[in-house]
Amino acid sequence: FIVSAHVLGTAHTQTSAASPKKNDDIAGAGPRNSPTETSLQSSWSVLRLFAMQMYRHKNFKWFTSMNLLQVFHCHFNSNFFPFFLEHMLGRAVSPWMSATLLSVSFVLPHVNNLFFLSLCRRHGVYYVVRALFAVKVVLAMTMALVGPQSFVVVCVFIMSNRVFTEGTCKLLNLVVSDLVDEDFVVHGRQEPISALIFGTSALLTKPGQSLAPVLGIWFLTRMTGHSPFAEQKAADPSLSAPHNAMAVDRSAAPVAHSWSDMGPALDIQTACFNMLVAVPLVCGLLQIALWSQFSLHGTRLATIKRHRMMRDCRGTATKEPV
Repeated sequence: FIVSAHVLGTAHTQTSAASPKKNDDIAGAGPRNSPTETSLQSSWSVLRLFAMQMYRHKNFKWFTSMNLLQVFHCHFNSNFFPFFLEHMLGRAVSPWMSATLLSVSFVLPHVNNLFFLSLCRRHGVYYVVRALFAVKVVLAMTMALVGPQSFVVVCVFIMSNRVFTEGTCKLLNLVVSDLVDEDFVVHGRQEPISALIFGTSALLTKPGQSLAPVLGIWFLTRMTGHSPFAEQKAADPSLSAPHNAMAVDRSAAPVAHSWSDMGPALDIQTACFNMLVAVPLVCGLLQIALWSQFSLHGTRLATIKRHRMMRDCRGTATKEPV
């Protein structure tokens, strides 16, 4: 992001240097900054200007907030999908079946994305994404009502949750492309700054990638009263007896300020089910609320596309009243 701004600032400085000198510069009035200082000052001014434009870009802010939750949910599924298979379906499916489900979960979103793209061409990206959020909420509520007793229903929910979530992530690049067109038209730019907008969106949503495993482990520890991986260490035959005993002791003793301080500790299967249902339900409801504020669809999107085509034909940089 900073390198791109520096390149823009350097180009701006070179353009300014190529213009005719002012009379006071010809007369030698006043000291002149070095080219490096001028380039640095111009880079930071361009960076501040771009940051303010993105801050005032309402659709970009709503999209980034929604996408932060989507990135969080995608990486939550990626990190805990094998964990949920082991602790919720381990008694019902064989290791070979678990490995097959894990492999299919990485391939099926790409295949299913072809169907989503056909829906986007027919109904628009905004409405398809909104429908996927609604499906996410409905599936989570249905799973909460059914409960963890049926292993078949749990397996279908885990797979569908991952497929729909990954499919939504792959469609959001189309929304960023529309935001690039809106920024190009509204701010009257000479050229679209696609790389800067894509990079800024990725930068602002990056925390969701890191928070997903951290919050997931924290919630499991709070609900069960011990580390969810302590039992795996205790059951690992490669560990020596003293280490095994230490792992068992840690799993039996609740951690400080655990969930058991406010109530009875839950078993690992119940804790996994609660988190499996709560994360898509909460994320889906928040995303529907944020996505409803996004206005770059329908008539406004058609207007932006029309102005973009007119700009491309004229080759001029003027702000359009959209």
